[in-house]
Amino acid sequence: MAVSSNPINGMPGVEIQREQTRTRIAYIALYSYIGLLTIVIVIGWWLLKLKIDEVFKILTAVAGILSGIVGAIIGFYFRDKEKD
Repeated sequence: MAVSSNPINGMPGVEIQREQTRTRIAYIALYSYIGLLTIVIVIGWWLLKLKIDEVFKILTAVAGILSGIVGAIIGFYFRDKEKD
């Protein structure tokens, strides 16, 4: 039986807190992404009175940039746990 060199592994409640933090970060990232895309649509189409094609181009650019970041965060949240 190997002894873990990580002192946190023996502390009760740390794994639960870690999972709760990961969950919060994943939800914040996802809701922020959706909210930002909604803001782009509302400001571009409703307030600035841009054509829907122009709003779509802006939306595609913003979504393309941010989807990688949000995807990495969600991927980290759903990653496989290490086996002991």
